[in-house]
Amino acid sequence: MIPRMLTLARESRSLSQSQLSKLTGIGQPILSKAENGVAALSPERLDIVSEVLDYPREIFDWADEHLGLGPSGFYHRKQSGLGQTALKRIEAEVAFLVMQLRRLERSVEIEPAHRLPVLDADEYSPEQAAEVVRATWLMPSGPVSNVVRLVERAGVVVVRRDLRSPKISALSINPPGDLPIIVLNTGMPADRERFTIMHEIGHMVMHQIPRDNGEKEADAFASAFLMPALDISPFLAGGMSIQKAAQLKQHWRTSMSSIIRCAHTLRKIDDAKYKSLMVQMSQYGYRKNEPGEVPQEEPTILGNVLAVFRDDHGYSEQELATVVGLKPREFHTCFGAGRRLRAV
Repeated sequence: MIPRMLTLARESRSLSQSQLSKLTGIGQPILSKAENGVAALSPERLDIVSEVLDYPREIFDWADEHLGLGPSGFYHRKQSGLGQTALKRIEAEVAFLVMQLRRLERSVEIEPAHRLPVLDADEYSPEQAAEVVRATWLMPSGPVSNVVRLVERAGVVVVRRDLRSPKISALSINPPGDLPIIVLNTGMPADRERFTIMHEIGHMVMHQIPRDNGEKEADAFASAFLMPALDISPFLAGGMSIQKAAQLKQHWRTSMSSIIRCAHTLRKIDDAKYKSLMVQMSQYGYRKNEPGEVPQEEPTILGNVLAVFRDDHGYSEQELATVVGLKPREFHTCFGAGRRLRAV
């Protein structure tokens, strides 16, 4: 048994040691010693823990390097307002996801079409960084037709998970030697998902070392990437209104709020007009639920990898669940059952 896996499994179920002790009938001192590597659990007790936590017994032997969330976790710990239990649960779930993807990637060769640049935030403004990334990815001028497909072509795995809190939109991690991962919270409208993905890309590109103003920089990067100043400025000529923001939303596939903020940032509207528009957005209820839904974009890398296991390697759903260390029911919830997705 790997002690850290016991801790991760417990934290991923939002349980304290004392709660797990009550559920298993195993004394907390025994669990504490097991998690700290002082004394291993007996096979019988480990079977009980496995049953209570609803994980296959084998995951407690996984010897992977355990990674934290890095800069992404730094910003969320600092600003999300979540309690420690929720943060530990989310971090444990993402750590498991990294390990699961490692096991899947061993048997599938993934060759990104583009690389993910690394830029010094002291040398590049967010707007300059966005321009460099667009050029590196050979992007044409104008709106981004499909953000998910674009970042997947750079080898970034995008997945959706229920993070069980509206305070976190997404998390990202760039494990050494593995593909970068963006975990999107479920339930977001597509325009917000697109902005959130590019916000996380901004962290990956600019924030190898966390910065105090990192969240604002990532927002500025996402805005500049999705709405480059030179490209969108002609569309902002002649002022801004709620109706115009709604029309531009369909073209740029960004939220009305972000378009209004962009107009303000680029000095196409003054402070008074910006405040007036945002008040109108609130009065209409558009700050929470905008009109004009943008089509949702579906990730494909993970589905394609699973299809290789099913179609080329002949894995059953039970065998796939075993590979990723889940029981079949949870595997179906997290990874889907029998889905076939086209190649990127």
